[in-house]
Amino acid sequence: MIALTQQWVTTRMRLTLRNPRALVFTFAFPLILIVLFSALNGNAEVDAYGEKIRFAQFYTPAIAIFSLVAACYTSLILGISTARDQGLFKRVRATPLPMGIYLGSWVTGAMLTGIGAVVLLFVVSVPAFGVDIYARTLPAALLTLVLGAACLSSLGVAVSSLVKNAEQAMPVAQLTFLPISFISGIWFPLDGAPDWLVKVSHFFPLSHIVNAFGSCFVPGTSGSQLHGSDLLAIAIWTAVGLFVAVRRFRFEP
Repeated sequence: MIALTQQWVTTRMRLTLRNPRALVFTFAFPLILIVLFSALNGNAEVDAYGEKIRFAQFYTPAIAIFSLVAACYTSLILGISTARDQGLFKRVRATPLPMGIYLGSWVTGAMLTGIGAVVLLFVVSVPAFGVDIYARTLPAALLTLVLGAACLSSLGVAVSSLVKNAEQAMPVAQLTFLPISFISGIWFPLDGAPDWLVKVSHFFPLSHIVNAFGSCFVPGTSGSQLHGSDLLAIAIWTAVGLFVAVRRFRFEP
């Protein structure tokens, strides 16, 4: 059973990496963004997390979460909706392959792809733009990354269960991500935002993922930067996504 699961996870990751859309939005586009932003702003500083932080030091973790969303949320909504419309799930159910392994490999592959995209972004940003990684906060950053990937994946499956067909998948994915991303700290720091907007952003899981992950890369901070309240919110949203996915998932259009 373990070998079968590993085989399907590997297969799913290969299919993802052969998808031009996935390569562009998960790997290439975030790299282009951080290169352009860093080149245009140089050593400029932004006010974020209560400190003045170099531009690249703030935006690298923020854009990393953008990559995670593309891999674990958007791609699952599009992929599952398309597979359902094409009758793929119906055909798989007619085979001896357990559906749990098939869907689990899809989610696991998305999570590993997203985490890999984040690692690639830091591999480029650390030597190219002088982004610092701190040993004391690295465990918290990795934990947040894994929990964030699980949360986004569960929500991706949940939303795909509510989408009627593949034609609606892209608009729904974009409408449920892009507006929220602007108030979650990916594109702009929330330090100067109105209090009411910050409170609204805290209702959504993305702001908690961005805050918990980004704060691990703030220079001069002490402690592990393990944000229990943010991680709790991420866990709650993960449970919500799983509940909706289990109750509403459809194998046929």
